[in-house]
Amino acid sequence: MKIVHQQRSIDHRLSVLYFTNSILWGGVEEHICGLLRKLSRRLFRPHLVCDPAIYERFNDASPGDVDITPLAFSSARHVAAATRFARLLVREQFEIVHSHMFWSSLFASPIASACRVPVIVETLHGTEAWRKGWKANYIVDRATTPFVLKYVAVCESDARFLENKKHVPAKKIAIIHNGVDTRRFSVQQDARNAIRHALGFTEADSVLIVVARLHPGKGHRVLLDAMRQLLHSYPKLKLICLGEGQGEPELRALCETFGLAHCVRLVGYQQNVPEWLAAADINVLPSFYEGLPLTILEAMASGLPTVASNVGGIPEAIEDGVSGLLVPPGDARRLAEALSLLLRDAAARVRIGHAAHACVLRSFVLDQQVSSTEKMYLELCGALSAQHAGETNSHAPTPGEEWLSSRRPLECRK
Repeated sequence: MKIVHQQRSIDHRLSVLYFTNSILWGGVEEHICGLLRKLSRRLFRPHLVCDPAIYERFNDASPGDVDITPLAFSSARHVAAATRFARLLVREQFEIVHSHMFWSSLFASPIASACRVPVIVETLHGTEAWRKGWKANYIVDRATTPFVLKYVAVCESDARFLENKKHVPAKKIAIIHNGVDTRRFSVQQDARNAIRHALGFTEADSVLIVVARLHPGKGHRVLLDAMRQLLHSYPKLKLICLGEGQGEPELRALCETFGLAHCVRLVGYQQNVPEWLAAADINVLPSFYEGLPLTILEAMASGLPTVASNVGGIPEAIEDGVSGLLVPPGDARRLAEALSLLLRDAAARVRIGHAAHACVLRSFVLDQQVSSTEKMYLELCGALSAQHAGETNSHAPTPGEEWLSSRRPLECRK
């Protein structure tokens, strides 16, 4: 573990524990990394609990002062893990436990509540449209709602989903849009050339990229179908699939069936996403459901034009025909038509790429996301402190240095 433990008696910062039990790396994990990197160290002391399967990646991507605990905790059978998690909460006296996605919150939030953690937060990163049968009734989700003090929706679409489907009271929902660190996406031409050369592509090729888990919900099959339709008109068309998942064998077989093996590269997980985006001409995300995907915001920050499904929070970032192109999910023909429009018009690619970059700078910067998250933490903790002291909301501490310097430990656990 990477942290140098400080004396708790003199550390007046708010301690925040982030929790995820995912075993695959994706946009949610990148989102958590952004918080770990940017969260104010004057105000907060971050800690992370994650599955051992992605511990090393978090360890490599996180600052050296973040304590990371590997813990496999995603099943009711993980009794020992539950006990270890509870002991960690009690020992470290966290003021905030913040889980990402419902499956993580399902395990962390009830235990955090039992351990008297004052502030329990859950972030939703998509509308979970994959659910079928009894799972689509969200009965279990509603049973856990009382444990969660605040829900974070990364887009307005997710907020509506929480309120309408999971029956979360509107007052418990905060909308904090995803953001990206735009400084990471100024990549030199050398990176583009090197990656294309390594893949056997040339500068004359038209290269598409999809950055997503290899999962049916991400729509890779639809994209391969569109590729098959386009190859006759664009024989130099190539595709990079960046990501990992259980769907890889099926996608490789599909490439063979569709006669695309020569022009599609499945490159797995790659840490240097900005360089891979620089190697492409068009970004594609043909998902069937989404929240507000970081991969789209990253492509927009790179000035790369995007063709994406008109689902979830994607239209909140992409104005169709201006900062990207939107198509119906599952429609390979419409996807092929949108891609063809950009493939044959270099000027349109540049114009849309510039508009996309400007949109990110205006509305989807990581600093904005982190600042809003910090403000939410401070307001939640301040309101609880005021309530416990018998004060009115008007006397609750306000965010900033004055609040920090006068802060006393929360006594909500007593």
